Parts: sequence; structure tokens; C-alpha cells
Amino acid sequence: MPEFNFKNLGQSIYSIRITLGISQKELAEGICSQSQISKIENGEISPYIHTLIKLSERLGVNSNYFINQISKEHYEFIVQTKDEIRKMIKEKDYKEVKRLINKLEKHPSFQNIEEKQFIYWHRGISDYYLNDDASNAIKILNNALKLKESIQATAQDIQIINSIGIIYGEMEDWENARNSFLNAADIFRKSLYPMDYKILVRINYNLSKVIFKLKENANALQVVNKGLNLAIENDSSYLFGELLYQKGLILNELGKINDSIRNLEQARTIFDLYGKDSYLKKVNEKISLFNESLNSSVFYKK
Repeated sequence: MPEFNFKNLGQSIYSIRITLGISQKELAEGICSQSQISKIENGEISPYIHTLIKLSERLGVNSNYFINQISKEHYEFIVQTKDEIRKMIKEKDYKEVKRLINKLEKHPSFQNIEEKQFIYWHRGISDYYLNDDASNAIKILNNALKLKESIQATAQDIQIINSIGIIYGEMEDWENARNSFLNAADIFRKSLYPMDYKILVRINYNLSKVIFKLKENANALQVVNKGLNLAIENDSSYLFGELLYQKGLILNELGKINDSIRNLEQARTIFDLYGKDSYLKKVNEKISLFNESLNSSVFYKK
């Protein structure tokens, strides 16, 4: 069981209150007494949950932030470090990922189950790309899934299953990859609490690529459209270019070349906007190739 640190909570409330330029009296109004705010900020007492929620609403802070302040030592450090590691994953700097997780493995702030699981997760990913040992990487990731206290799967569990699916996909083990992504999507949908929609967008993107490789093009189109619709519903550009690119490839295989080129051109606009040069090169090559195919078919019809 974690040791609850109410001093962290008090310091955070004090810091946010001072930054916003409001007094203890103004913060307490309609919620609790000013003396209670003083004792909370000094770490002398812990607020009731309904008081904490009301204080978080007044300060414009998610109540989960304050709960993490209580249950996790150096919470800001944990968040910043995780963000840095995820950034390194995105940049494919796996040597730096491995260096950081080796450094954090015995760090006091990373001894909670969630943080330990995070370390295992990123050890599996970095080991796979650095050592090209898929079997060992999947073993590490499955061990990460066993590190849990909750009865139902967490968002991090789903992301680990997604990583397992990616590794199976890179091994061209399409059936195991598909099963992993379907499992991840099923857990996401059955969750009893809201999760970040971006997780499901990514799962749909990865699943559509695998189903496309299995040459089930109509099914792949349905899945990629789910990803696009989810992004649109959330007014988000997350993976939108990649999804449009994938849809363009699928439509070409379905013989809908004009629709394919249109989606690829939309993807190109997004890649250009966000400076995704590697994707720009790929999409330009496909547009040229598909235009040649379209022109050839028109020529032979004449």
C-alpha cells in the first residue's frame, strides 16, 4: 500500500492558489472554512474527497492530479520522466530509452506498480529494437502485464498489448498481431471508465495495417474509417494523416484509384503541415505510382 503524503497535496494547492492570486478565504468560500484551507496547505489534515473535488474545480485542476500528489512521491518528476521516455520512443531513440529506464529501475519514485510496469513496458520495446529479439521482448511485455493490482485492465495495459501487436506485425506474424489489436480494442470498449480516445485511434490504425497485409481489404477499410471517424468526433488531427495514407493504399487495392489518390493528397497536406518528411516521401511516391496506373488504364480504354 502506498504511503499517503498530504504535504505534497498542500504544497500543490498553495502553489496553484498563489499563482492564481486568490486568498485562502476566496478559495474556501462555499466549500470549507479558511482555517481548514490553512491546515490542508500545511499538510496538517487531509480533506474529505468531496472537499478535494470542489477545491480542484475551483482551482481548475483535474482532481486526479491532486490524488496522484497524495499517493505518489515526486509526482511531477514521474510525469515529466514518462513524457521524456515516450518522446524518445516517438523519435526511435531506443538507446536513450534504455539508458533512462536503467537509471530509473531502482529510483524510489518508480517503485509503485504502475511505474514498475511502465519500466518493463519500455524495456521490452527498447530491447526489441536494439537486440532484434522479438521472442524475449514479447516475454518482457507479457511480464509487464502481470504486474498489476487492479482487477480490470488499465489504459497502460492496453498500450502494452498494442506494443505486443506491433512487434508481431513487424515479425509478419499477422494473425497474432491481429489478435493482439482486437484484444486491445475489446478491452478498451469494455472499460468501465473513460480512456483517452487516442489509444483506440492508434489501435484501429495498427489493426487496419495488419488486416490490409492479410488482403482483407473491405474489412481493413472499415477499421481505418473507424479510426478516422473517432479522430473527427474528437476534433483531433491525431494520426489523421497516417490514417488517410492507409485508406489510400486500401482503396487502391479495391480498384478505387481516384478515391485512393484523393485520400493520399489529403494525407500529403497534413504531412507537409506537420513536417513529417519521411511520410511525405512515401506518399509522393504512391501518388506518382497510382497516377501512372490511372493514366495507363485510361489510355488502354481509348
